[in-house]
Amino acid sequence: ASMLLKRLKVDDVVDAFAVHGACGLWGLLAAGLFGDRDHGYGDGAFYGYGGAQLGTQIVAAIVITLWVGPLSAIIFFPLKMLGALRLSDEFQDKGADIMEHSPSKAYGQGAQAAAGLQAAGLQAEASSAPAEAINEAYGQGAQAAAG
Repeated sequence: ASMLLKRLKVDDVVDAFAVHGACGLWGLLAAGLFGDRDHGYGDGAFYGYGGAQLGTQIVAAIVITLWVGPLSAIIFFPLKMLGALRLSDEFQDKGADIMEHSPSKAYGQGAQAAAGLQAAGLQAEASSAPAEAINEAYGQGAQAAAG
């Protein structure tokens, strides 16, 4: 599914459709193929139970697609028109981790992270502090909450 999306030039950076859509569909259909009554997993076609279970799973796949497709379009089409589905070129070039998630704070690297930000061509935030100061601040906060 991931390679198909690339060939169709569909922008799915995290392979959300391949992981959730295609694999979910396979899981749905696999129950109709491999389900074994003796193990409590349905009536799979490969275990001689006929195709009734597989037919049910196919109908379920169609119903789910007809439900999810239009609802997704209702959500994503306006977001696309507003330009809210993509990060700016600057975010993509520098990386969302640096631009959005404050790695200097998140990873407690303080001065090291500030140097990394400067090496990436970014200005470190004025509130960046060495890891010891961050740990001390969190330790005091935890003690105050416990006391």
